[in-house]
Amino acid sequence: MGVYELGPAGQYVRIETIGRRTGRLHSVIVRYVMYDGKMVVFPESEGHQDWVANLRGNPRVGVYAGEARWEGVAEERRADGLKDPVLGAFTRKYGGAEVRRKYWGTMGFFQISLLSMTKENYAELVYSDLEAAFDGVALTYDHHIFGNPMNVWLRDRSVDLMATLFKRGDTVVEVGCGTGTETLRLASRGVRVVATDISQKMLQVLMKKAKARGLDANVIPVHCRAHQLKEGLAKAGCTSADGAYSTYGAVNTEPRLGEMVANLHELIRPGGKLVLGVWNRFCLYEIIGYSMRMRPSMIVARLRNPVPVGKSRFCVTTNAFSVRELNRQIHGRFELESLRGVCILLPPSNLVRYLPRGRLLRLFKALDISIQSRNPWCQLGDHFIGVYNRVG
Repeated sequence: MGVYELGPAGQYVRIETIGRRTGRLHSVIVRYVMYDGKMVVFPESEGHQDWVANLRGNPRVGVYAGEARWEGVAEERRADGLKDPVLGAFTRKYGGAEVRRKYWGTMGFFQISLLSMTKENYAELVYSDLEAAFDGVALTYDHHIFGNPMNVWLRDRSVDLMATLFKRGDTVVEVGCGTGTETLRLASRGVRVVATDISQKMLQVLMKKAKARGLDANVIPVHCRAHQLKEGLAKAGCTSADGAYSTYGAVNTEPRLGEMVANLHELIRPGGKLVLGVWNRFCLYEIIGYSMRMRPSMIVARLRNPVPVGKSRFCVTTNAFSVRELNRQIHGRFELESLRGVCILLPPSNLVRYLPRGRLLRLFKALDISIQSRNPWCQLGDHFIGVYNRVG
């Protein structure tokens, strides 16, 4: 089965600098990442690059992405070693091999503050950034999930819940399917999953696995952005669904969340359920752990949106939501039925080195489950999973 596609990929922007000698405009195509609400561009490691010298002489810059144009001001910065989060984000987006080939040894970069940016323009940059980033990690994404016991635990909790909500023969929309960690487990239970993702390469990996397991008849891949769900699904011949879910990523990285929710409201039939797994603004384990280690900047890191890349554990622009904040986002279209926290007493995936072992681990998992639906604990996990009823 082919992948139903909606929208082109985007990895590059064109920047326009002012010639330091001639005063004329000089254009060049560069790769970029979005970091802390700003655009970051790295020069290649070999050869003289006029745009770099131009920006050192005059920081004013024009930025073009598709039909959008912004004025910006560039500030030259330097990566703080190989573990610098900006360099890490750039490497994850474009791949280690490509970065070594074209950018090896480059530690300097330009951080561009874009002026007079509309929400629509900003969303376009974020989408392009997301698509390229997830295309770049598609082939190794399964290792990221299955190589980390807490990432596996997150999926176990969500699939266990959804298995009680979605039954054999149901058609369910998945927003942000990735390589299909949850998709294939639901498909194996007879659920027909319309798997949507912004990354074409993630969908290709998913369908290769689905065919190998004989599950491709129950998986319909759709390449589209989350705010284009209705249009994307229509191309695949799907105009309604019994339910939908989006767990551990898409909600937190979606710049047009209101439109995504509106699309889901139109697609889900009356009486249908929506399951959202969301990176939480308040994580009890982090609050206690970072307090004990005297790291105040990490204690409050999730309170700022977008959360700085170096403090969010993700390589893309990410927002954290509390239960109350998310409920405000979806008010009028969906209402909360039940809530459970995940990784309340257990460490988040980036702190897996503190995970207890053996019987102690089994005890902590049992305790985590025992309090997952109780207040206030259900609102203090690394993630929370909400089950919502469609309104109207």
